Amino acid sequence: MNMRKVLVMRFSSLGDVVMASAVVEAIYRHDASCGITMLTKEAYAPLFSTDHRVERVEGIRDGEPPSVVARRFDETFDAVIDLHGSLRSIAVATFLRSPRKLRLNKHALARRVMIVSRNRFRMRFDVLASYLDTIRPLGIRESVLPRIVPGERALRAGTDMLSIHRREGGKVIGIAPGSLHPEKRWSPESYALLADRIVARGDMPIFIGDRFDTKFIRVIISRMTGDSVSLAGEIDLLTTAGVIALLDGLVCNDSGPMHLAGALGTPFAAIFGPTHPDLGFTPGYPWGAIVHSNVHCSPCSLHGRTPCRYPSRRCMEGITGDRLLRELDRMIEAKRWDQSEPFRHTPDQTGTSGEQS
Repeated sequence: MNMRKVLVMRFSSLGDVVMASAVVEAIYRHDASCGITMLTKEAYAPLFSTDHRVERVEGIRDGEPPSVVARRFDETFDAVIDLHGSLRSIAVATFLRSPRKLRLNKHALARRVMIVSRNRFRMRFDVLASYLDTIRPLGIRESVLPRIVPGERALRAGTDMLSIHRREGGKVIGIAPGSLHPEKRWSPESYALLADRIVARGDMPIFIGDRFDTKFIRVIISRMTGDSVSLAGEIDLLTTAGVIALLDGLVCNDSGPMHLAGALGTPFAAIFGPTHPDLGFTPGYPWGAIVHSNVHCSPCSLHGRTPCRYPSRRCMEGITGDRLLRELDRMIEAKRWDQSEPFRHTPDQTGTSGEQS
């Protein structure tokens, strides 16, 4: 199908917006002349502000009525692609002019059945595949990974910041410990021990996050014995992307920074605890290791909101700093030798570390 203009919608959260970049990549590879408009929340719009694939970026404000959002666009789109599937996104799409309106199948009911049944009806999902399936009716069958293009300014700022902290002969390892939901966070003591081990082997740990992560990171740093640096709350989202793109590796959890690292080509090791790879939020980066204990009670919630029903968090206690660093080093080495074409969707290549139940 020949298209002149398409609109891609994904409002939040950070990880999902990053995954939506795979649809942008697929459309661009299919037809580089197609004008792509990205519609997302204001907070995430900068991620596409320097993207050569995107013709226009619009950031919506919290509480902005769908009809007001739609009035920003006076053109007719060849297709409107709703990757959010919420009542608000559906309403926005209703007001937009387009002969083709495509909406993501979130498999929400099946996921909830899996969790409510306490994994009795365990299934395996692939969120990225669902995103890409949304545009198949347009004749686009590209199998790609998310890709973020931070731009020269962000990369230059990242280079300046990391050059100050890089030790001679050592690596700069990012740590992104934050999460919107506290249950997804590893303990501050575990993060502190990990950061101290990074220092002991001659590398430099740099904490990354937004302003909501600063308190948790301060707690971690207070438990450390070695040096560290925190950029949390100090730099904007696009500069954060520039920094992550230049890290030697990143340790994180199931959160937005994990998706950013993958979409920027940065090796990472991600902790999955109350959430689980089976829920589909692991796009399959060959340079990313998913570390989980695979205990029978995980996943216990879709996004990690639900407090643990046991006296201790078994899913987190089964993960050690040594294991994380071992997996991260394996990914750094794999990325160094990887000669395959980047940003192709190959979920079976995801480095997954966990005991199989």
